[in-house]
Amino acid sequence: MLSYFALITLVKLSGLLIPFIWFLWISNRRWRSWGIIAIVALFIVSYINTYFNLPDLAYPSLIDGWLMWLIGGFVVVLVLRRFVFNPNAVKERAVNEDNFFSRLLRNFGITIGWLGRLVGAAVLAIVILMVLSGTASVITSMNPKPAVNSIKTDINNSTDGAPMPVIKNSAETPVVNAPQTVSTDMNNSLNSFKNSNVYDLNHMRVQMYNGKMVYVAPVEFSGGFWRYIHYQKVPGYFMTNATDKNADPKFVAKPMRYTPSAYFNRDADRRINAYSMGYTMVGDTSQLEVDNNGTPYYVRTLAKPISYFNRNYDFKHYKVAVLNTISGKVHVYSPNKVPKFVDVAATPELVQKEVSMFGRYRHGFWNATSFGGHNDVMKPTQAGTEGGDTLTPYAYKGRIYYFTGMTSVNSHQSSILGYAFVDARTNTLHYYREHGNVMTPERAISYAQQDINPQNYKGTLPLLYRINGNPTWVVSMLDRDNNSFMKFVYLLADGNNQSGTYAIGDDAQSTLEMFQQRVGAKTGTTVEPKVTGKTISGTVERVVKPDDKQILFILKGDSHVYRMDTSAKSFEPIFQFIQSGDKVSFKATATDKNQLATANVGLETYKNQSIKTQK
Repeated sequence: MLSYFALITLVKLSGLLIPFIWFLWISNRRWRSWGIIAIVALFIVSYINTYFNLPDLAYPSLIDGWLMWLIGGFVVVLVLRRFVFNPNAVKERAVNEDNFFSRLLRNFGITIGWLGRLVGAAVLAIVILMVLSGTASVITSMNPKPAVNSIKTDINNSTDGAPMPVIKNSAETPVVNAPQTVSTDMNNSLNSFKNSNVYDLNHMRVQMYNGKMVYVAPVEFSGGFWRYIHYQKVPGYFMTNATDKNADPKFVAKPMRYTPSAYFNRDADRRINAYSMGYTMVGDTSQLEVDNNGTPYYVRTLAKPISYFNRNYDFKHYKVAVLNTISGKVHVYSPNKVPKFVDVAATPELVQKEVSMFGRYRHGFWNATSFGGHNDVMKPTQAGTEGGDTLTPYAYKGRIYYFTGMTSVNSHQSSILGYAFVDARTNTLHYYREHGNVMTPERAISYAQQDINPQNYKGTLPLLYRINGNPTWVVSMLDRDNNSFMKFVYLLADGNNQSGTYAIGDDAQSTLEMFQQRVGAKTGTTVEPKVTGKTISGTVERVVKPDDKQILFILKGDSHVYRMDTSAKSFEPIFQFIQSGDKVSFKATATDKNQLATANVGLETYKNQSIKTQK
């Protein structure tokens, strides 16, 4: 790998080639020796800087460095030729000091000697570089159209085909594990392996694993260089189910030698940087993904600018670097050839830039300014968990999507104009226009925190679902002190937090039932949740009727609490005569048998063999 960095250093210093050849032509033997020593020393210093600091290797940055060394080299050689290698330098210096510019400057009390000319030449070189950089900055800002055109888009005039998860019954559970909660649980589980005090968890990524959405977080070195020298490798990574609030983090023992927290040639980012000539490594660091066999890999998106002067990303022609954490081998793939186990080929930082540019500049730069018409100018909402709090990951039909709502750039408006769903594997941006009055996720969080007071929980991870055809925000409420999951809040997206348009509960099942009842009562279209589960048979041990809307009972040898909804259309009056000792059978929603949980009874399947008059 050292040879890669030597090549990169040679490319960076190649701007000195022409000035150095000129220097060798005009200098004597003694100066040639010193010049070669200087070039070797410069190469060593530049190599060390490149190896340890991992500079941007995109072509504009390389060209900037090449021009800097070219112009700087010419300035140095020109000064040496003028004042060192010219035998008539003293005589010409006296003549030159009496030229028009010298006399003009002397009129202002300014006298310029050879040192002044040297400084002037250096300033001129800096000005040239600043002009080039400024020109590139202006073109990058004022010509975003090529970058926007490079985005693979699928624009839809309605939300009918949006990859918005649909909740039809209480068995379908939304994502509840907010990253803050997962991070806290994983850190509390660090004692799962030996010498856990020398390791840490710094980042995690969502992905699909064997058909399920999970969070994966690698164990990293903590304590610096000497800890790394002593242990040389990290013991593995944590994985937890993203859709089960009761899931415990599972530690997977897969020793990894090549990680971002390692040093020298085992630094994952350094190895990927060696293969990124012409591209920028997007994001702060590489992210871990595992294949279906549990083998860990570090993945990083490599993006390149449109051109030297237009430095916006080309969102179509990017690369994906994949590093095997065990062997250290790096492979760089085109987007259409990425291995199947890589679910997030386009990193959230790239997607965030992409969505922002799509919303603001898809009709051009001037349209988004005060001089333009602001036609369809939008911005992403700021209530996500990734990509600068812009994006929220979704699992839909086995794929990871990054979701964000698009709202008006006008700060006085707080409704959704549309939704952007970006396929994290293909980087295709699907936009769906919203015609209803749907609140932004920021507003949903604000309402959720108002509704749940005085507990003073904090809302996070607002996810948009379609419940009985209605867009609904599902907000996870966390404890402010330890980030533990506490409550669900379901809010009808166009309900403006009016009475009967939201529900609060401890679990997805009961909260969904309450939400459906409240919304149904308000709209006059009560929806009875469909129960899908196995048939339960047993003897009733206890019965409780806490209110007029439900009957709760338990069976002998069963820890579940079963619930009958007395307000449901399929509830028959004879059902209320259930008592201890009755033999019953019914279908119920499957829940965790290891804890006390409420299961909804399918009334259409309910039978009480102890009541002979039952139909």
